[in-house]
Parts: sequence; structure tokens; C-alpha cells
Amino acid sequence: MNRTVRRSLLSVAFALPCSLALAHPDHDTQPCESIGAARAQALGTSVEVQGTVTVPPGSFDGGFAIQAGPNGIYVLDAAGASLHVGDVARVTGTLVDNSGLLAIQPASVKFLLSAQPVKPQHNSTGAVGEATEARLLHLRGTMVGALVDDSPFGFKLDIDDGSGPIQIFLYPGTGIQTDGLVEGASIDTVCFSNQFEATYECDPASPAAFRVGSAYRTSTAAQKLSPPPT
Repeated sequence: MNRTVRRSLLSVAFALPCSLALAHPDHDTQPCESIGAARAQALGTSVEVQGTVTVPPGSFDGGFAIQAGPNGIYVLDAAGASLHVGDVARVTGTLVDNSGLLAIQPASVKFLLSAQPVKPQHNSTGAVGEATEARLLHLRGTMVGALVDDSPFGFKLDIDDGSGPIQIFLYPGTGIQTDGLVEGASIDTVCFSNQFEATYECDPASPAAFRVGSAYRTSTAAQKLSPPPT
């Protein structure tokens, strides 16, 4: 699909009420709530949001992440929807605490259209925390300490760009290899700003989003992460 057409369709999808954007006449005509507004609601609140997929199902678990503007949120289950990076989805569900991470327990997940991947936000390692939760970030830093085997859940390591360390977690579903991950290694990654209990971390979703000893190129990685046009 032409890039200009994709951008136009994306703008229309976010501007329309959920029911019209999805041509779903039996749904109410209230506009979707912004992800930022939904994040400000109390746990247990029912929300309906739209966003672009930044972490596809199967990368970390059966859930996925979406983002609209600077705000993102994790959805605990794809509910049977086939979603890829750059797809726009509409999610209806309930806000829950998932081991420290604000998330949506979905009642419904709908694919809208395929669009452009979200551009990651450049961030210092020491600034990753509550303020960046659920956003797609671009971090560079030096590995400090040893790689920790947290099987069967994955591997974890810390990187620091001089502003403070942040944990990077490598889930098995991402296919990321651990070769070269030793103290002092240069790490360049695009990752999902996550939280597990009291620990903030940033988690890459694919091998293309995690580089050891080389610069991460956003355009190249986005192409690798995105599905081919159909």
C-alpha cells in the first residue's frame, strides 16, 4: 500500500468513532478513549482504545502492546486476532495490574488496518521508569555486570549510558541470541518499556531490535519487524 494512503487511512481510523472505523453497526457510536486517558483511569475500569502494535503476540507471551502518540499500553491476550508490528487495533477490556504493569484484560480485540510502525523514542537508560511505561524506546548503553540466566523465562542484563542502569529482558519468544553478551559490550536496542513488580526494564521484541556492538538502524529494523504488504 502507498505510504501516503496508509498515513491517511491511519488518521481516519483514529478520528472516527470505533464503530464507524470498524464498520461495526451493532456497536455503540462513542469515540474510542485515548490510551493516555485510559491509563489515568482506576483499575477495574472498562476502556476502549485504539493504537498501533509495537510488540506482536508471541514475542513475550500471548499478549501484545499498542501505542498512540506518546502513550502505550499492554494487552494481555490477542483474543484470536492476528496482529503484526504496524497494525492498528481496537481493544475493549478492563484495566488490570499485571505484576506492576498497567494492562488491559481484553473482552474484544479487532484488527483495523496495516499502517506504519511506531517510531521509537530516544531515551537515556536512567530515565526509563514509570513515566515511560508501555512506550517504544530506543536505548544505547554499555552492558554492566554479567548476563543472568532466568530460565525458563529468559535472560536479563543491565545496560548504562552514564545516566543510570536499566534492565533489559530477553524473552525466548523473541528469538534473540545471547552471543557476545559480556560486561562492556555495546548494546543498541529498540524496546518496550516494561515493569515487573518493583523492577523497571526495557524489552526488545525481535532480533532486529537488539544489536550487540553495532548501531541500531530504525528504518531497517522497522522493515524487518513489519509484515510484507499484501
